[in-house]
Amino acid sequence: MRSSLVLIAGGAALVLACGDGGTGPKVDDEGRRLAAQFDRLADSVDAGGYSPAADALRHAAEIARLTGHASPVSLTIDGATRNFLAVAEQIDFPNLECSWPSDSGRVEPGDTVVVPPGDSTGVVPPDGGGGGVMPPDTVVLPPPGEPPPPPECHVVGTFSMRTLIAWEPEHMAEVVRIVADVGSNAVAPGVPDVMTGLPSTVSADPADPPTAPPDSAPGGGGGGVGGYPGFMGEYLVRDVGSWWAVEGNQSNDLVSASGACTEDRATFDWAEFSCEASSFRFEFGMTVEPLRYEPLTGVVNPPNSPEGSHTLALGSSSVDGVRLEVIAWTPPPLPPEPGPGPDPVPVDSGVVRMSLRP
Repeated sequence: MRSSLVLIAGGAALVLACGDGGTGPKVDDEGRRLAAQFDRLADSVDAGGYSPAADALRHAAEIARLTGHASPVSLTIDGATRNFLAVAEQIDFPNLECSWPSDSGRVEPGDTVVVPPGDSTGVVPPDGGGGGVMPPDTVVLPPPGEPPPPPECHVVGTFSMRTLIAWEPEHMAEVVRIVADVGSNAVAPGVPDVMTGLPSTVSADPADPPTAPPDSAPGGGGGGVGGYPGFMGEYLVRDVGSWWAVEGNQSNDLVSASGACTEDRATFDWAEFSCEASSFRFEFGMTVEPLRYEPLTGVVNPPNSPEGSHTLALGSSSVDGVRLEVIAWTPPPLPPEPGPGPDPVPVDSGVVRMSLRP
């Protein structure tokens, strides 16, 4: 379920030198300046209570920092050609299958709770009515004084996702994001937003085996067993809101990976990655629409929410960025518990080292 978003951030105008097409770090501080702008934007969004959006912006900050520069691209928004800057990434992460013992503090099914209008995708039924019931989360706590044990996880394949982050350069007032399976594909539900958190497959009890992610569709390719075919797109306008892709197609390709990032390591969520400067080619066309209700409140057509739809397109364009390959991971942390309770298990235990290539 996506959350609608009002970007409350300002920020000073950027003074940039656009990338010259190379894939190595530049000698100036362009990447740091770009990252600082994204970080400030993320802080303001987080202060407004929209932490997933803030996580995505902080992810974008790190990619800009690691790339060290940005690539100029020409986007078409509602028929008008606009000059944006962009960075890209390929992130190769493990698919973890994790199980928590039933007495570990992991959530288990409980009673029922009324769901606000619409389903988990944020789409309101045609009649605009309520959405029925679903089982909530009930936390089973360990004995007092004992921290819950970490989950038992093992790797089933390594998946690859590619992201494109483009922004209006003068004030960063508009941001466009694409998160896609590799290759060519269409808008699809269920594509994990790896900029907000790495996906993992979990079950509440070892006796209940995790379910593997969907098989990769032709033309996709998750880089391992199965995949996440399709892409998700987002168009954010500061002080206005957020629109999400409802239809469209995209294609992406890794052109080269043969340089140094500004740093040779990066950590996202529960995994550590090596970093290699890379060049990508992206192309997309999509229609975006606002959410029809506010998930945080359940209000249908909330006031001051974005209105209308937009069409966005990017012709085949070369974008510099990074390729991140997993080298270590820790078991994902337990989800936050409702109300007071013990802190989640630290994720600094059980580190597992992984080979970069077979």
